[in-house]
Amino acid sequence: MSTATATVATGTTTTDTVSSSCIVPVWVLYCAKCGMPPEYCEYGPDFERACDPWLKKTHPEVHSKLKALRIQDGTGTTTTTTTTTIDETDKSKAENRPDAPWTTEERLRKFYELYVPEKVSDVPSLLEKYAGKEDKLFLALVKKYGPEPDDPYYMDSADDDDNDDDDSDDGHDDELKEGMDNLHVDGKKRRGVKAKKAIKFETKVVIQTQKVKKKKAMTIIHGMETVEGIKLKDVAKAFSKRFAGSSSVKDGPKGKEIIIQGDHKEDVATMIVNEFKVPGSAVFLDFDGDVVAYS
Repeated sequence: MSTATATVATGTTTTDTVSSSCIVPVWVLYCAKCGMPPEYCEYGPDFERACDPWLKKTHPEVHSKLKALRIQDGTGTTTTTTTTTIDETDKSKAENRPDAPWTTEERLRKFYELYVPEKVSDVPSLLEKYAGKEDKLFLALVKKYGPEPDDPYYMDSADDDDNDDDDSDDGHDDELKEGMDNLHVDGKKRRGVKAKKAIKFETKVVIQTQKVKKKKAMTIIHGMETVEGIKLKDVAKAFSKRFAGSSSVKDGPKGKEIIIQGDHKEDVATMIVNEFKVPGSAVFLDFDGDVVAYS
């Protein structure tokens, strides 16, 4: 009879009596990032950026043991030189892994329980509000509070981590970034976070008159929503005051329209240029289908 010895990162040694003809397999853990046993990762160039986060996520027990050894040593260097093996705790975790990952609701609930537990009751309403935009919701939450809590279903899977360092498609990243900037999670602007980006349109205002019954006319303005820094209701009020008649904002076939009682086409154009600072080259007058620039 002979004995076989297996040594783990904790420095403990287990001895089993086996037959001399038996070959005892030893489960050796290697880092998926640098290819070395975890106790040697810290001597490599990518320890803090790649190796340590990988070990913490995929084998938290081993990570904790190595971290404790570094703290005990007081130099930040692991004192053990033994080979790390996959211990029973890791095996047990793999066996007890959930059958499925968190649902979107569970994922959001865990996030709020971690960062803002007082708002956990808001989860159902948030899911309803951002239905179809859950990914952008989580991006905004991560940007505001911090990383998501780990889903136990993925804790022992290293496959996802292998792709963490891959560069994503630039166009896709830009789209997600724009979604984050345009998404307000709680309706409050945070200090240091970019304000909601305004979608810029080419400024083009078209003014026309339309005859109505009893020889009356009305002036219709298209495109004022393309002018930055104004509110259509405020513009309509200014027109109403200027021309002493009714003025309102309506939904038209080409977007929002401001309708003013009476024929004021050229006066309206002058007012838009002088008071609302719209370039004359962006204001057009529609004479029965013949559209000409104001200036």
